[in-house]
Amino acid sequence: MEYVSINDAIQHHNSPNCSVYEYVMQNPEMNIGVAEIIHRYPDQGYVVNHKCSEMAYVLKGSGKLVTETTEVNLSPGDVVYIPHGEKYYWEGNLTVVIPATPAWHPEQHENIRFSDQETVSN
Repeated sequence: MEYVSINDAIQHHNSPNCSVYEYVMQNPEMNIGVAEIIHRYPDQGYVVNHKCSEMAYVLKGSGKLVTETTEVNLSPGDVVYIPHGEKYYWEGNLTVVIPATPAWHPEQHENIRFSDQETVSN
């Protein structure tokens, strides 16, 4: 068994609109985070995870997840799967629980802007 207390979670402020508590595990196969999103994340463009696939469980609030080809409205209790390599953004006011496999690391995560397809790493 492995245990991580909220006191040991690492808080990331990805933007003024997104805070994430990352629960770092010793297991490289998966980890979990809790994201609080207000308005839109990222504030423009998309984000993409190059190595990990994510599931998101909507804990509270509502909003939508938008990819280059699909848009889904989300409410508490909904689950969505985001495969690695898929560009997406969140919009709304929601808290999501996000397990990732393999374990998420910041260098796998990238912001891609609409205007000039400029890339910005988190």
